[in-house]
Amino acid sequence: MKQLMFIFLLLACLSFASYVISGKEAFPVRSVFRDGVYYVYVEDLSPVGVGYIHANGYHYVVYDDHVLFVKEKETVLDFVKKLSPPLFLEGKLLLPIDAVKELMEGFQVYTKGENVLIYNSLPILLSATKEKDRIVISYTGVLVPDMVEVEKSMGRVVLKISPVVENIPVVSEGIEVKPGKNEITIITSIGNFYPDVRLTFEKNRLVCQLALIEGFFGKLEIADGVVFERKIEEFGKGEKTVVNYLIMDPEKVEVKPVIAEKGFGSLEKLDDMVKRVGGVAGINGNYFDPVTKFPIGLVVIDGKPYSTMFSGRPIFAITEEGDVFIGRVLVDVTLTVNDVLFLVKGINTLGEGEVLVYTKEFSGTIPKKDDKLYFVVEGNTVKYLGYKEKAEGSESVIAVSRKYETYLSNLKIGDRAYLSIQPNLPIRIRQAVEGGPLLIQNGAPIPDAQEEKARYGGGIAYAKAPRTVVATKNGKLWFIVFEGYNHITRGLNYDELVDFLLSRGFEDAMCVDGGSSSVMAVGGNLFGKAENSTAAIPVGIVVWEKKSTEVGE
Repeated sequence: MKQLMFIFLLLACLSFASYVISGKEAFPVRSVFRDGVYYVYVEDLSPVGVGYIHANGYHYVVYDDHVLFVKEKETVLDFVKKLSPPLFLEGKLLLPIDAVKELMEGFQVYTKGENVLIYNSLPILLSATKEKDRIVISYTGVLVPDMVEVEKSMGRVVLKISPVVENIPVVSEGIEVKPGKNEITIITSIGNFYPDVRLTFEKNRLVCQLALIEGFFGKLEIADGVVFERKIEEFGKGEKTVVNYLIMDPEKVEVKPVIAEKGFGSLEKLDDMVKRVGGVAGINGNYFDPVTKFPIGLVVIDGKPYSTMFSGRPIFAITEEGDVFIGRVLVDVTLTVNDVLFLVKGINTLGEGEVLVYTKEFSGTIPKKDDKLYFVVEGNTVKYLGYKEKAEGSESVIAVSRKYETYLSNLKIGDRAYLSIQPNLPIRIRQAVEGGPLLIQNGAPIPDAQEEKARYGGGIAYAKAPRTVVATKNGKLWFIVFEGYNHITRGLNYDELVDFLLSRGFEDAMCVDGGSSSVMAVGGNLFGKAENSTAAIPVGIVVWEKKSTEVGE
């Protein structure tokens, strides 16, 4: 009982965040609500010109031409008018709110729940605009968090802002305004989903970010040319699975692989990766060795190879012309040094090979072997002769078997040296990841499906598992994550994927890594993540709006 009484008294004396607003500035004030009376700490009023003197057991609070004389249980304005008694907590003076209002002539007091707003001017709302994934409210004056209440429901966000000047701001389509006494309610229709609303207070702008919450089902345009949809789909003989779709207009987005922040040999959570590079969404990319954490197969970013092909598996690529390619292609990487052409056997790899290339994305120390010649290339020019343990910036460290020493005997700084991507099809690859299995081409099953399934060990094609698929349909690029390893479904196998995609009219499709790596990041949240999965990967495929494509790669 004594413990309960102590907790009650503690809550009764708890300080809440309040504000004093003067002109265009807001200052935090600690407030206490006790026995139906609001109190504020006198020392917190100093930023707006309230003076405070404590001497000989008496307290004097001064503002402009007024003075409060305060004793233990007495508050007197200008030594004449008695007001509510003060409150003392741990030796600190707290003024009752009626005394504050009398003292600070020209200021008004507004109470909201446990909080207090003391102000001499109110903001004016100018406009409210509904954008793809946010509501932007412009205003004059000052808004603080305590002045905004958010109510959320399926397909709707309600913002109650008070106290404000009663007026009707200009609004965009889908927004309704209801003015009230010192209050304006803004009601926004947001489509078929239940949002998480995150408020950001900028200079004369309140931004309400409409984030997707875990468990979201519905459809939302998250950027220009990018739509996210999550729903339950049927497949096979009445089985169900949760499917996450990212539907993109290739002309309005930039899509490219992104390597884990610490380079090859490390992993990064997909949502952290997308956030780090400023993307709007992304999916997992290449298969990878769970021991070394190195990706398996081709990786090309902005026309530069970062990893070579594994075994002729299909690739997802964006060409220099901006077209989407999904299919089989053999891609060699060559190194030209002056007039000599070498076939590169590995890039950023722990494996062996006669010609190896290392970039700054190789997270470890470059292996030093006695049977190798080393030199450094930057900007298609030989920069340095000799071994270097780590590439920096745009450098590439080249390791060539000494069996080719004759061809490099006259190599010198300044000689021309460059890497080239050589596909066996007439396409110019700008972005690419290698994955598989290949599922469908030209709206039909591939003729050698049995051979394709056999190329993947561990029963990958035959097991029911979560899947990440890259596909095309009606001129759009689709990223699809089929969930699994949960109470709804274990996932889909190869044949089920093919049947599902054909029944929905897809044209070309292939898998990338799946299972516990299968994940989609949208709006700062992860979808499709299997239980016990960290969603950490070495390479992701990230999407940006084309107006903001700088990613620091």
